[in-house]
Amino acid sequence: MEQGAVRYTFGWDLCHSCNYRCPYCGVWKDNPDKEPRLTAAEWDAIWTRIYDSYGSCHIYMSGGEPSVYPYFYELVERLCAKHTVEICTNLSWKVERLIPAIPPTRLRVAPTFHPSQASFEEFFGKAIKIKEYLPNSQVYYVAYSGQQTQEMPQRSAMFKEYGINLIPYPLRGDQVVLNTEEEERIIREVSPYTGDKIEYQLKKFSPKGKRCRAGQYYAVIRTDGSVDRCSQYHTGEVGNFFDKDFTLFPQARPCEKEYCPIESQWIIDE
Repeated sequence: MEQGAVRYTFGWDLCHSCNYRCPYCGVWKDNPDKEPRLTAAEWDAIWTRIYDSYGSCHIYMSGGEPSVYPYFYELVERLCAKHTVEICTNLSWKVERLIPAIPPTRLRVAPTFHPSQASFEEFFGKAIKIKEYLPNSQVYYVAYSGQQTQEMPQRSAMFKEYGINLIPYPLRGDQVVLNTEEEERIIREVSPYTGDKIEYQLKKFSPKGKRCRAGQYYAVIRTDGSVDRCSQYHTGEVGNFFDKDFTLFPQARPCEKEYCPIESQWIIDE
């Protein structure tokens, strides 16, 4: 994917709606009626304004499940004309409608497997097909306690045979890691991450007090348009995405949080 010239990245919660009901996720319980009902053209106009201010950006589109948005395919096609798009998805949609219509330099798919909701064989087959078109593929997997985590090494090995990394997400809630010591051992065994990244994920390192470029070169857009520094913040202090004068922070700021499970790459190593 052409990200060499991309300086700014946005994580975008497109919607709360989801067609899955995973036991470790409550996002879909949030009120979807409060979500803005914008068309693909209306979203495209807003992202064109961002393009005019910041150039081509990398958009990490998530949810909920973004594919349940009514104009999903049209939206992705429009956004890829100016930006690069990465879709965090459960793969319950027809990926072939976008692949190979969009050049692989503009599109990435970040599949997440949810064992309680989907067949592994079907998900595995889709992920392998995507790999044929998008060579730098990886899948995500929530380390939910019990059998889901115990099966993770075997499933990781199957993906690895096709050159696909399985990236485990530690189970977390209320700013703490909920996995047992044995489950943390499995996470370390499977994860392709080494060094600081895995230590931040497992809350062995704290970001508090460290300068971070989240809010400066990266931000999270919530479904109501409020913009946070990263997934750990819910204050909307960066601004509102719908405002015509929306801007990111002019410089890095110290982190105020004790836990950084996802976006530690934005922490400045000093």
